[in-house]
Amino acid sequence: MSGKTNRGPSRPLQVGCCLTAGSFMPQSGGTSASSDRLEERLFQDISGLLEAGYDYAELTVGSLIQLSEEEFDRLAVKMREAGITIPVCNSFIPASLKLTGPEVHREAVESYVDLAMKRVRALGGEMIIFGSGAARTVPEGYPVEQGLEQIKQFLAMCDFYADKYEVAVAIEPLNRGESNIINRVEQALDLAEELQLRHIKVLADAYHMHLEQESPDILHRAAAGNRLAHVHYAEYDRSFPRESIPDGVDIPGLLEALQKSGYKGRISAECMTENPSHQWSPSLGYIRSLLEQAYERGE
Repeated sequence: MSGKTNRGPSRPLQVGCCLTAGSFMPQSGGTSASSDRLEERLFQDISGLLEAGYDYAELTVGSLIQLSEEEFDRLAVKMREAGITIPVCNSFIPASLKLTGPEVHREAVESYVDLAMKRVRALGGEMIIFGSGAARTVPEGYPVEQGLEQIKQFLAMCDFYADKYEVAVAIEPLNRGESNIINRVEQALDLAEELQLRHIKVLADAYHMHLEQESPDILHRAAAGNRLAHVHYAEYDRSFPRESIPDGVDIPGLLEALQKSGYKGRISAECMTENPSHQWSPSLGYIRSLLEQAYERGE
């Protein structure tokens, strides 16, 4: 199970939430100088999110990597005793580990990928989201085509370790303000279809699609090819959606496209705001009402 909460029979999709405290933690690979027990703070954040009604919490890889072995083991025990798993993690590769350009250190990247997948899987993880804009952005003056080849090599490495740990990796398109490569779902699909790697999938993020003016219709192609593995959503300013607003992200259109495409996976709120816990329940209620409407119309 993903958490203590259970889906009702009428809920069409599992709805989760990225922990803001985790999603934007530095991915240094080291431990914090804080005297607080990191694993206890993380566990409490996860528990609070589940108590708000979400089906699961989505963490960053960095929030797990920064834990020492002892801290991680204590967290794993707490999670196991509480019957909680973390099915999805995001923010895969830290900015310090470059994936493109002349300063790629393959052995360091490979060591990180191995440890990351090991820890994600230990918490019941099934999916890692590959956004990592700072790590994958092609340096100025470096050939973009060569950078893309490096990303292909990285994904092949990921596929090897994903097979070892029984997880999948979903390529996340990022808007051009966050990365200069793989900006649209269509481009991520083209890449995944070219590579034909068993464990390499695609994510669709409503926020990035909005900025790139990409139609939700692309989701039909993604789902038809069994490539669409996960979905993120947020409002245009990265806030938690609570109502339809003029010129905002077309979340109703996104959910309707998911329903029509036959998508059966998970969707997660990936939002940045102060006091996110105050936004969880109202936003979740809104999203679930939209989901119910979309799936009722599709019956």
